[in-house]
Amino acid sequence: MQPSSPGATEAGASAAATDAAPDHAAVELQAVHARLEALARGMSHDLRAPLRAIEGFARQVARDPAAPEAQAQLERIRQAAARMGGLIDGLVALMRIDGLPLRPGTVDLGLLAEWVAAELQDAQPAPPMQLEVQDGLGVTGDERLLKTLLQQVLRNARQFAGDGPARVEVGGEREGDTLRLRVRDHGIGFDMAHAGKLFQPFQRLHGRDEGAGDGLGLAIAQRVAVRHRGGIEAEARPGEGATFHVVLRDLQ
Repeated sequence: MQPSSPGATEAGASAAATDAAPDHAAVELQAVHARLEALARGMSHDLRAPLRAIEGFARQVARDPAAPEAQAQLERIRQAAARMGGLIDGLVALMRIDGLPLRPGTVDLGLLAEWVAAELQDAQPAPPMQLEVQDGLGVTGDERLLKTLLQQVLRNARQFAGDGPARVEVGGEREGDTLRLRVRDHGIGFDMAHAGKLFQPFQRLHGRDEGAGDGLGLAIAQRVAVRHRGGIEAEARPGEGATFHVVLRDLQ
């Protein structure tokens, strides 16, 4: 048997790469379809709930606008409308992330976390946030998107702080072009048996009486991490807080 010529070897490698490209594209397309299907299901369920509330309370007010409970029903209508507005804002934020052009730059995530915490505190004074930030958390990334990621993760820590202040520690370490960020809180935690739902849109591990929001925040954070060639995982125990492990790779 005669050895293959260099040209034949290169042609074979090129053909293999060409064959692999459609496979990668097909996998990515399947992932996009799965995300869109999950969004459609969530939108159908979560947006209908406040609509039903608005319709039901409006019907009651229309029957007897002078009834003693009419003002309370109008307030419930306003609350349902505000909830729907929040859901729409979250959906728009989630759907825009994949289409935004990346603007890489040097980002100090420690300073960015302190900035975000101050903004959250100004917008809602309670519960107070006690933030501890490690120095040297630099990464080459898109500052706008990374701020969005920290907003969602730190807001999540405040929502599930439990009694007392929201104590949050932000730290990490670099490995080559990768920053492994840790965001640890000391809140109510969650059962890891349900962790698979954590980063899916409209999925909640807690009820509204425990501080649950629209179920979009951590899905948004995950998409930002994916755009930085990484991802997010979480570990927790009920009553012992949660730690979010965020992998971010430097953008070129």
